[in-house]
Amino acid sequence: MRSVQALALAAARRTPWRNGRGFTDELALEPHGSSLERGDFHWRISRAQVAENGAFSSFPGCERILVLLDGGALSLDHGEHGRRTRVRTLEPYRFSGHWPTHALLLGEPANDFNVIYRPELVRADVEVLRVGTRRARLSLDASIAFLHLPRGCAVARVTGEEEALRLASGDSLSMSKLAPGDELDVQGERDDTLALLVRIDSMSPDSRTP
Repeated sequence: MRSVQALALAAARRTPWRNGRGFTDELALEPHGSSLERGDFHWRISRAQVAENGAFSSFPGCERILVLLDGGALSLDHGEHGRRTRVRTLEPYRFSGHWPTHALLLGEPANDFNVIYRPELVRADVEVLRVGTRRARLSLDASIAFLHLPRGCAVARVTGEEEALRLASGDSLSMSKLAPGDELDVQGERDDTLALLVRIDSMSPDSRTP
């Protein structure tokens, strides 16, 4: 049975970075009972602030998607795994969690949105939606979806759900056990309304690497 739940940013679990250089607000993590510390999670969605130059925490076996929400641009150096990359605001950037990654701030501290997942178990993507005061109807096309509002406010409703849920800045909408054809209707209520939609699907046994 489909599950739809509104989540306030104040309810997020605050955790220290593995490298001890900052904190992360953990918005969602699965499966239930797993943890970042034990490394037994399948995927994790979070927010954090990069306030100084330094190395990112290492997540061997994971893939990452990083979205800068505001603040200055960020330059990431992956050493031998690729050239230095300038990450721009609201442009999702993918990289491997096991790559050594050093961050260089190109201006003021930057707030970011992170998805970390194990590619042998799930696939994930992030869509940035500049909603404003428009209405958007989105195909979920996944078994799990997660909507986060970094700023603004909106009313959201999933196909077949009687109740529409109002989301304020920092709130999220967690959706699981979705069916094919399910859609999300989002009506923005402020000019600055911005939303991030994460789609997550389990990898089928046939698609996993032997």
